[in-house]
Amino acid sequence: MSASHRLRQRGAVLIVSLIMLAVMSMFVLSMLKTSILELKIGGASHVTQLNFSNAELAINKWINDNNGRLAPNFLALTPLSAGCNVNSTGQGPCTDPPVVYGGTVTITPTQLHCGQWAQFGNMMGSTQLSAVQFDVRGSAVGTLGGTTVVHTGVQSLAPPGAC
Repeated sequence: MSASHRLRQRGAVLIVSLIMLAVMSMFVLSMLKTSILELKIGGASHVTQLNFSNAELAINKWINDNNGRLAPNFLALTPLSAGCNVNSTGQGPCTDPPVVYGGTVTITPTQLHCGQWAQFGNMMGSTQLSAVQFDVRGSAVGTLGGTTVVHTGVQSLAPPGAC
């Protein structure tokens, strides 16, 4: 090769490699932005699932603690003291909040209806059983943000004429 031919090609490799470096850098930056977005979505999904689990845990604990005490107008009675469970005696509702991970939970039970148990009518003999329905609302607030509200319906049988 001649000397003039070598001098013309010395800068071409540098230019091509700088262009390739710039293209690869833009590709890496684009992938980094996508990864950050996916991490945010995954984190939000995790927080939502954690809040949902906490709300469900609180509702299930409330139902278990008050099983056997669900009667017409029992929410208006004086709540039982702290530490109540299925073995606690008394007429009022247990209101102990559960221990949850990553947030706080509040339970709001509401009596929806009390009346004749229409599902079976006279099939239980000549007496007409009553039924009382409750809506148990669990609201979980996460320490990492977000609020999740879960509702569960509960029905309990009551003696005839209790409503």
